[in-house]
Amino acid sequence: MTRSQDEFGVLGPLVVRRDGRLVPITAAKHRIVLATLLLGANRSVPASDLIRRVWGEVTPDRAAQTLPVYVMRLRRALGDPPLIHTTPTGYRIDLPRDALDLHRFADLAERGAALAAAQDFEGSRGVYEQALGHWRGSALADVPSESLHETEVPNLTEQRLRVTSELIDVKLRLGRCDEVIADLRRLTAQHPLRERFWSQLMVALYRVDRQADALDAYRQASTALARELGVDPSDRLRAVHHAILTGDPSLNQPAADAWAPVSQLPAPVGNFVGRAAELARVTALLTRAAATVVVCGPPGVGKTAFATAVGHAVRDRYPDGQLYVNLRGHSTSPPLTTSAVLARFLRAMGVRADHIPVDEEDLVRGYRARLRGRRVLITLDNAASVEQVLPLLPGEPGCSVVITSRNELRKPLRATLVRLDVLRGDEAWKLLARSLGPEAAVAQFDAIAELATLCGYLPLALRIALGNLIGSAHLDIESYVEELRGGDRLAALAVDNDDTAAIRRAFDLSYAALPADAARLFRLVGLVPGPDFSAAGAAALSDAPMGEAARLLGELASAHLVQRVGADRFVLHDLLHDYAADRARFEGEDLAAARRRLFDWYLRTAVEVGNVLYPELRRGPSGPPTMTADAARAWLTAERPSVLAATEHCAEHGPLPLSWQLIDAVSGYFGSHGHHVEFVHAITAALGAARKAGDHDAETSMLVWLAAEHRNLGDLRGAQRFLREASPSGRTLWLHAGLDGVVNLELGDFAAARTSFTRLMDLSAVLPDIPHVRIAALAGLGALHLMQGDLGPAVSYLTEGLELARTADGENLEAACAALLGRCDTARGEYDRAVSLLRHALANWYRTGVRHARAEGMAHLATALCLAGEHAEALRTAQRALALVQELGGSTRIESEVHNALGLVLLHLGKPGRAVAAHLRALELASACDYRYGVARSHIHLVRAMAHDGRRADALRHARIGLELSVVGGFGAFANTAETLLEELGAPLP
Repeated sequence: MTRSQDEFGVLGPLVVRRDGRLVPITAAKHRIVLATLLLGANRSVPASDLIRRVWGEVTPDRAAQTLPVYVMRLRRALGDPPLIHTTPTGYRIDLPRDALDLHRFADLAERGAALAAAQDFEGSRGVYEQALGHWRGSALADVPSESLHETEVPNLTEQRLRVTSELIDVKLRLGRCDEVIADLRRLTAQHPLRERFWSQLMVALYRVDRQADALDAYRQASTALARELGVDPSDRLRAVHHAILTGDPSLNQPAADAWAPVSQLPAPVGNFVGRAAELARVTALLTRAAATVVVCGPPGVGKTAFATAVGHAVRDRYPDGQLYVNLRGHSTSPPLTTSAVLARFLRAMGVRADHIPVDEEDLVRGYRARLRGRRVLITLDNAASVEQVLPLLPGEPGCSVVITSRNELRKPLRATLVRLDVLRGDEAWKLLARSLGPEAAVAQFDAIAELATLCGYLPLALRIALGNLIGSAHLDIESYVEELRGGDRLAALAVDNDDTAAIRRAFDLSYAALPADAARLFRLVGLVPGPDFSAAGAAALSDAPMGEAARLLGELASAHLVQRVGADRFVLHDLLHDYAADRARFEGEDLAAARRRLFDWYLRTAVEVGNVLYPELRRGPSGPPTMTADAARAWLTAERPSVLAATEHCAEHGPLPLSWQLIDAVSGYFGSHGHHVEFVHAITAALGAARKAGDHDAETSMLVWLAAEHRNLGDLRGAQRFLREASPSGRTLWLHAGLDGVVNLELGDFAAARTSFTRLMDLSAVLPDIPHVRIAALAGLGALHLMQGDLGPAVSYLTEGLELARTADGENLEAACAALLGRCDTARGEYDRAVSLLRHALANWYRTGVRHARAEGMAHLATALCLAGEHAEALRTAQRALALVQELGGSTRIESEVHNALGLVLLHLGKPGRAVAAHLRALELASACDYRYGVARSHIHLVRAMAHDGRRADALRHARIGLELSVVGGFGAFANTAETLLEELGAPLP
């Protein structure tokens, strides 16, 4: 007999066969012990774990004496050769990998995934089916351990469902839609909260021309999620629903799941040595099942490098991706807020910017819903406290978390604690010797060993020492050791009982070896409040030329005192950040002046960038731009975290005016690029600073930007509340009046909108040096008359606004006037002119990077093209608009416009059923944000689409609703259209 003839099973009732003979394990507690050993096969299972599995949390007094008796009886039942062995801490069962059904299942599932990745879908299907064939029912069905069923069985079930879902994906790839529908009906009934199964069912139904059933499946999923969890469907499920409504061609392609794996792990650290036992323990834990691990230890011990090594070692076990964030819990920079981290994670996982909520509780719910049913590894680096990480934990099993911290984070975390100490002497020697080379390792063996001792065996100190040695002309390790042996040269900086003393000695030598100009720059970069900085920022700090700063940063990087993280971005380790700041204070640097130079550079550049991209919001004196629009956008993208950090630093520590001045400078960019959560947080900080300083204009300005952000998020009522809270005066009057008019216009309050735009026009007379005030007033009044159906006055206002904008360097306002004029021409039947104007507007918005307006402009261009008979181009334009508003972030108001345009195009292409679905979605979106004009427009569009779809009664109902809404709302053109449609349907007018 060979061991391969043995067979053990945990994927169902417990099964034991030896040499083909069934071995009954009748005693319940014996089955628990054996099941626990099998789940940890070929590894030592601690006796404490076995006791907990058998007796639960409250154990009898003689449990430790009884356990060996159970093991002895199991050995006797299993026979020879013996399989269960005693270890120093517990017991281990040794099995060939193919003897346990769990291992066979995992290996086949991995092979199936590899075949699918290689596009061998038929082969993958067969292997996946073999894998699932190993399941004989619920895992451990006859093993009566509450502990096992609480912790292990859910993980096993999760693996089974994941592989089942992957098999269904493969079958969808192979076109076996009819085959999977019955299975998916059963799975969604058994697991109504697993959105992936609902998504697959919807796609399968759609592909066999059962669109109505697919939409009904979405309704069932929404009902289940709302009833059980009180949440809406995830963005991914909603995206499938939208695609079905609009007949998105991508649904007919093989891919069934739009999830794109995330990969945020930093690159692994070179020359990583030691930690073999800890690595083996943590990787085994994360490979076997989902887990939470806390890696703690003193600063400089290599926690981040260890967590990164773990992440790369197990990444194959987390196929849906790896999230990573440095929480900056022990940094001189402000720690990352929960909202900022979650917004960053949600963006990385493909959530649209306008679907990322601002409220922290909503963010947590959205984050956990996005992770539901996924296998993602989450690394939370440099955490300060349990409170900082709790909201970042996934809500259900499947995902694993690795946390690093200087502190032992315990309750209420249910985590495995791994403490890293300094390296062993031989490991530290090995780290040094690898980098110093074999000749030095042999010739200067003792010096390297003493160097390791003087560095306290701390990895960070060792790497700093390497930076000093490798950069020297002669590799004289003994001389360097002699210097280091001299102790801390800067006793004034020493701290009693400082556990970083060894690092400070290494820092001292590195710092002492620097030329004076490099040492000064190093001191100053310790003052940077953001997570990183550029050469230009360093130049501003040190008041040096850009080329000189770049050269000095290269020297600091060679000495391992700064780390290069991009072509022109640099970071400091937390300890180096603290050390540099200490040095700056100790050596008498004018810290306030240095910070002010940096913040002034942020402000000057941000103002110039804003003037290039958003001239209508111009700050400061105008002059010829020194950068292109592309360069301006690139600067904002790179410096975004630093500008926000500077804003919050100034709001708390001063100078206070810089906080709101920075917000004013970058408001156009942040308002249109989707970083809503971070921007709202920064504006709120600046608002507090303005109130503290008693600056009324600044307070109003910040309230206006908060209102603008809520409008961008589709919260028109929230925007209105912030505008009402403000009491504008001075230069803020025109900003407030303009946005107030726009918000009231979109809410359908035409009287209030007219008042605001008229006030804006009056202000233009007293602010002649700001021509954009008059242009904004003309555009607002033109839009008001367009929505009321008064095309003559609308064209007059907008023509004047367009001509003035062309001479006033206002590309965005010029685009707005051109787009509104294009809509007027569409309404008048001048389609060619409308297309030309709308394309001109889109070109302007593309140059300046304004994305919300561009998506809306594309919707109106699609409408004009459609009515001009260019149906194919209209469809492409509408689909691009939908992709833009969903991928890059747009308000629900704009998305409703896009769906209405798409529905119109679909109707002209002879697809009235799909047109109805698109207009219904537009109606849903417009109603959600109280966009009354859009609600009326959707009803009017539905009349035509339903009439062509043979649904006369429904068409009549929408015509009557549309007429009533249009009359009440003052939408004259819609009211006229509704009356005409009622006449065409043969219905009497009310």
